[in-house]
Amino acid sequence: MTKCYFGILTAVVLLLCSFQAYPQDKIELKKSDKLTGKTVDGKSVREASGNVHFVQGNVIVYCDDAVQYIDGNWVELKGNVRIYQDTLSLFTSKATYFGNEKKAICEGTVTLKDPNATLRANHGVYFFNEAKAVFTGDVIIVNPAYRITSDELTYMRGTEDSYSKGNVVVHSDSAVIKAEYIDFYKRAGKTFARNNVSVEKDSSVIYSDTLTDLSFEKKSIAVGNVRILNLRNNLIVSGNYAENFSALKYSFVRDNAKLVQVENENDTLFIYSKLLETFRTIPERYVAKENVEIIRGNFLAKSDTAVFARTSVKELEYISLFPRPVVWQDNLQLTADSVYAELTNRKLSYVYAKKLDGFPGTKNSFLLVVNRDTFFSERYDQITGKDIKIKFENDSIKSVEVYKNSSSIYFTYENFKANGVNFVNGENMYISFDENQKVSKIRIEKYPKGQYVPESKMKTVLLTLPGFILRTDKPGKR
Repeated sequence: MTKCYFGILTAVVLLLCSFQAYPQDKIELKKSDKLTGKTVDGKSVREASGNVHFVQGNVIVYCDDAVQYIDGNWVELKGNVRIYQDTLSLFTSKATYFGNEKKAICEGTVTLKDPNATLRANHGVYFFNEAKAVFTGDVIIVNPAYRITSDELTYMRGTEDSYSKGNVVVHSDSAVIKAEYIDFYKRAGKTFARNNVSVEKDSSVIYSDTLTDLSFEKKSIAVGNVRILNLRNNLIVSGNYAENFSALKYSFVRDNAKLVQVENENDTLFIYSKLLETFRTIPERYVAKENVEIIRGNFLAKSDTAVFARTSVKELEYISLFPRPVVWQDNLQLTADSVYAELTNRKLSYVYAKKLDGFPGTKNSFLLVVNRDTFFSERYDQITGKDIKIKFENDSIKSVEVYKNSSSIYFTYENFKANGVNFVNGENMYISFDENQKVSKIRIEKYPKGQYVPESKMKTVLLTLPGFILRTDKPGKR
C-alpha cells in the first residue's frame, strides 16, 4: 500500500516538473537596429529601436520601437505597428502585446484585415487564441456583402459573427438596419436588432423595439411599437407585431393594427383592425381583419373584413367591406351583406351594396338618410332592396339605383313644413336627390306601387321599412 502511494506521489512530482520545464512561450526578439537592456524594480527590460521584429509561436510582430518586459512576457510597441497571425493582419501606431494572454491592446487608429473582412476603429483589443476582436470608437467593418458601423463592436473571425453597440448601422444588399444593439450572424443569415430599430428595404422603412432579420428566408419579424412607412405613397401601417416577407412582397401587422394614409386633414385615411395585411403588388392592396373601422373625412365604416386598394388608374381607389358592414357618409347610413366603394381623387364617387344569396342570415341592402333639420330628426328617408348603387358628387348623394324588389319611404315638405310621407314599391328603382339630399324624383322600372299618407294620418302607418336599424356606433380617430 505504501509503495502504491509512493508511486502516485512520484507521478505528480514528475508532472509538476514537466510544467516547469515547458513554461508559457516567451516573446522572442528576432531583430532590431539598436538594443539596450536595464533592470527596473528587479525585472529585466529591453529597449529596441529600428526595424524591430518579435515572434511568439505563429504571431509575428513588427514596429519602429519597443520596450520588452522579459519577466512579464509582454512588450510595448510604437510606430508603424504590424502584427500577423496566419491570414490575420493588424495595423496600428501604438500597442501592447501580452504574450501570456496572447492579446494585443491597440491605441490610436487600428485596422484589422483578414480574407473575410476589414475592421477599423479608434481603439481595439485582439485575442489571438480566441480569434476575437473587441473594437471601440468609430468602428467600421467591411465585407463584400455588408458594412457595419457602430460605437463598439466585437468580431469573431472564426464564424464572422459580430456584436455591435451604439449607433449601429448594418448595410447589406437587401436592407439597411439601424439600432442601438445589433447581433449580426453572417453565415447563418440572421440579424437581431434591439432598441430604436429601423429597417429600410423594398421602398419601405420598418420601425420597432426589436427586430429579427432572416436574410436567407427574406423575412423580418418586428416586435413592439411597430411602424411601417411606405416611401412611395406616404402610407403608415402600425401595430405591436409584424412580419415582412420581401420575396413575396407581403407583410402583416397584428394587435392594434392601424393604417394611416396622410393627405390633408379631411382626406387622410384611417383603418383600424386586429390584423392588417399588405400586398405590395401593382396595384398595392391592404386587407384588414377583425373589428375593422375606417375613417376618411365624412366616410366612416365598420366591418369584419375590409380591403383597401389602388387600381391601375392612379386617381382611383376602392374599399371593399364584408360581411354585413355598416357605412356612414355624412347623414347617410348604409348596411348590406357586402359593400364596395370607389373613390376618385380621395373623394367618394360610387358605393355598391349587395345582398349575397346563400350567405347565412342574408338581408336586403338598406339605405337611410338622417334629416339634417333637427326639428325633423326622427324622420328617416329609407331605401331597401337586393342591391343598391349610390352615386356621389362633391361628397353629396346624387342618385340611387335599387335592383330587384325595391321599397322606399321618403318624407315630403312644403315651405319648410312637413307634408306627409310617400311609400313606393316596385322592381328596379331609380331615385334622384336635390342639393339638400332630399328625394326629388323616383322612377320604377317594373310593377310600380305607391301610397301617399298626409301629415294628418301619419300616426296610422308604420314609418320604418323591414330591416330598419339606426346605428350610432360610428368609429372615431384614435
